[in-house]
Amino acid sequence: MSTPLSGLGDGLGDVVVMTSAPQQIADHIMSSIAVGALPVGSALPPERELAAAMQVSRSSVRAALDRLERGGFIVRRRGRGGGTFVAEWDSRALAGIEDRLQEFHRTRIDLLDARAVVQNRAALLAAQRRTAAEAEEIAGLADAYAAQADAAGARLADARFHHAVALAGHNPEIVRIVTDLDRRINTGFRHDPFSPELFARACADHSAIVEAIRDGDGPAAGRLCEEHFRATTMMAG
Repeated sequence: MSTPLSGLGDGLGDVVVMTSAPQQIADHIMSSIAVGALPVGSALPPERELAAAMQVSRSSVRAALDRLERGGFIVRRRGRGGGTFVAEWDSRALAGIEDRLQEFHRTRIDLLDARAVVQNRAALLAAQRRTAAEAEEIAGLADAYAAQADAAGARLADARFHHAVALAGHNPEIVRIVTDLDRRINTGFRHDPFSPELFARACADHSAIVEAIRDGDGPAAGRLCEEHFRATTMMAG
């Protein structure tokens, strides 16, 4: 997702400082491509947006993209409808970097697991502490997600939904942890998996989470939210 989330707090640089070097930025994007989180044809955000989101220089982003283009992982197109896109890449291009990819894979699984666990608690607290207005806002955001027509819009709407759930728990430390995990998973751009089947599953999950929060059923809300994250995102780990 190329548009930074508004209202989700500052401090992204604290998370991505270790990925500021061109090779580290390239490794992150390449690893996301290799594990299927960024399918062929996916559009990357423009250089300036990646640099702003990751709080690094445009020259570092440009150098990283140059490496990825030379490796055959991305293609740049000029003019109207242009941009940077994931290319049809050859698995032989991964020769020599398997260790880095395995480390990324292990770290990603750990982060996705942690996010599912923390989101359980966030939804539980939301059900127990939300106001009536917050419950309706969460329901409205679930409807907004269901109205999306593409992956980018759905990813942003999903983030807004779950951020509202976290806020409704009225624990700023839980919100901080949720936001930090989200940033570490999506460093610089949102790329959770998306398909019509996953979208339909997410719509149903959101509806069930909303009902549990409205009913004040904390254990059910927490369980549903954790199951939702495991079913719709951990398959990409």
